[in-house]
Amino acid sequence: MTEPATCYTAGSPRIRPRRAPHLSLASEAGAVTDARWVGDTLDREVAALASCDLEQLSNEELRAGLDALRGPIARLSAVRTRIAGELSARAITSAPPEKRGQAKRQTQEELVTGQHMTPSEAKRTTEAGRITRQREATGREFAQGRIREEHVRQIGDTLWAVHPDRQAEVEQELLAFARDRDPVSFGREARRIAAREGAEHVADRERRQHRERRVRATDTADGGFAFSGLLYGTMAEQARVAFQAFTRPDGPDERRTPEQRTADGFDQLCAAALRDDSAPTRHGARPQVLVIIDADQIDRPFGVGRFASGQPVTMSELRPLLQDCSLGWLLLGADRTPLEASELVRTVPAGLWRSLVVRDGGCTWRGCDAPATWCEVAHGPIPFRKGGRLSPENAALLCKRHHGRFDRGGWNIHIQGDQVTYTRTPRPEHPGAPPPAIDLERTTTQGDQAATEQTTSLTAVEPSRPARGSPNGRPGNRPRAPG
Repeated sequence: MTEPATCYTAGSPRIRPRRAPHLSLASEAGAVTDARWVGDTLDREVAALASCDLEQLSNEELRAGLDALRGPIARLSAVRTRIAGELSARAITSAPPEKRGQAKRQTQEELVTGQHMTPSEAKRTTEAGRITRQREATGREFAQGRIREEHVRQIGDTLWAVHPDRQAEVEQELLAFARDRDPVSFGREARRIAAREGAEHVADRERRQHRERRVRATDTADGGFAFSGLLYGTMAEQARVAFQAFTRPDGPDERRTPEQRTADGFDQLCAAALRDDSAPTRHGARPQVLVIIDADQIDRPFGVGRFASGQPVTMSELRPLLQDCSLGWLLLGADRTPLEASELVRTVPAGLWRSLVVRDGGCTWRGCDAPATWCEVAHGPIPFRKGGRLSPENAALLCKRHHGRFDRGGWNIHIQGDQVTYTRTPRPEHPGAPPPAIDLERTTTQGDQAATEQTTSLTAVEPSRPARGSPNGRPGNRPRAPG
């Protein structure tokens, strides 16, 4: 007879544990019983527990309740996994050899429909259930709630690489680790043991995992960019090292979540990849982020442009990127057909960049150790919208993350010799007021459109056009680089 499960019922108002031998799925004689009444019993027990007035319980009692539920929930999950594995194994063994794969998939589809699992959850559950049938010690530990389903799958995968004469001993070694380790840290230990016991089998598993590599990227309905995937082996380690290299710790005045730190690191990683000359070219130019802005939107407090992908973007979002870019103009006809385009003008002279690298050495934000190769040129005390020109006295290096934070407002920059410091800006009297308009000297003509391409960062543009008789042969003033 299987070990009886422990269930809990609501008291007045405390939660009291009691034994429930009727929850066993086997009789004393070992015959499997009709399990429909087990579901009814569980429903009554859960309903009684759910009716408990939690507001009447103290924090200590609530925490004790969570601890008390952990074991029964783990054992019930194990029962479901073992049932799924038993059904899958029966379907496979009863099917003809040529239809066993179909029988296994049919069992998984039944779990998807009946247990509201995802296809991947159904696959993992049936795999774990079949392993508990094959590995008695592992099945016993799992049934008692001492290890999790992820542990079971990794134990089965590891023992596959072990010689049959060694499997019983290695299984006990794995179970000793699994009882007190989370699945991730246990997985590292299990792979170490597998490599020790049978490196040739590990190499075969690596080849199988490489075929399962995947990364999915898609636009979201709200304008975001979502991606997910799974990598193994050297691909996984390369991605792991790259993320770690570009993910920086918080500074003294920062409080980011781990997910935000990783997102900022990925943003910096992408920016570095676009700057690298080894990136494949498109139409003779390396990949660049393109922003298109109608000339009449430039000086509006909340002007709107668009990326080449079609996603709209406001000048507020572009402002942190205004200083360090290449810019040019595009003249459109009445039907918005492109007629002529200027050559791009680099906004940060090479000499200024070298001067700032020598002076600043890297990001000048307090507590940030980002190197100069990660940095952009930020305007100093006199911003571009107020006529400030880029110069060593009016520019500093900031990494992409801190440049964005600085230009979104709330900070003042102070440059004295080779010292660059930042202080908080006093709160405005009217926090809801729009930001000041960008005042650019320009000649506005209907049909004008400005476009910019990223070199070291995304940016906005100067909308004016070259003067008549200029090298580009168009009326108006030649695009002037900000600063």
